Amino acid sequence: MKLYLIIFFSMYFCKSQDYSLTFFGFHIGDIKQSLFEEGKIKYEVKSRGIMDLFYPLENNYYAYFDTKTYNLKSWGKKIKQGSYKSSLDAKVDSFENTLQYKNKAIQIEGAVHTIFTMLAMVQFLPFEILDTKWYSYEHQGNIGKTRLLWSDSLMVLEGKDSVMCDHYRLDIKIIDSTFAIIESEDYFMANLLNDDYIKEIWVKRGNNRKIVQASFKNEWISFIAKANQ
Repeated sequence: MKLYLIIFFSMYFCKSQDYSLTFFGFHIGDIKQSLFEEGKIKYEVKSRGIMDLFYPLENNYYAYFDTKTYNLKSWGKKIKQGSYKSSLDAKVDSFENTLQYKNKAIQIEGAVHTIFTMLAMVQFLPFEILDTKWYSYEHQGNIGKTRLLWSDSLMVLEGKDSVMCDHYRLDIKIIDSTFAIIESEDYFMANLLNDDYIKEIWVKRGNNRKIVQASFKNEWISFIAKANQ
């Protein structure tokens, strides 16, 4: 009976979504997002197809956040790319105004966000609250700011159906890289700060908000993640 209740409540409070990642139309990876109402978001990324032959990866990311403000509490990752393996985690110390990594403390000015808390927040709050507002941002020791710019609302394919979505551009501006933790082997985190790429998100409207599509592209390269129905 106890096990049944644990399974039931875990299912009730967790919203999962699978995505297919493509590169110029070729399926190169699968992404699973798990979003928990108690304030946790998790991503599991696995390479597929030609990507799995030449650049195999199996990466996991997570973040805990405040359910009212979506401010970061802690975050971490486990990276497995070919023979390369690593892990990293950090926790906010609100008394010292620092983000505590294993070997260093990053000074922050009060509340802070990461890419993962931003991805969580956009699935809970409407664009009227989010649009153009700058948030303090931390990225593996880099300190800066980030915002979501609402572009428009339009119909986007979710499987075989079209759903109304809010379309955002995600901007990230790094101000201080003095204590940056350099990990070029993590493809996602290493390239996220590249100003050459435009980062866009399409979020389903209504009571069941979720990311339906996300893209990461420049003039020559295009990565697109689409929700599987």
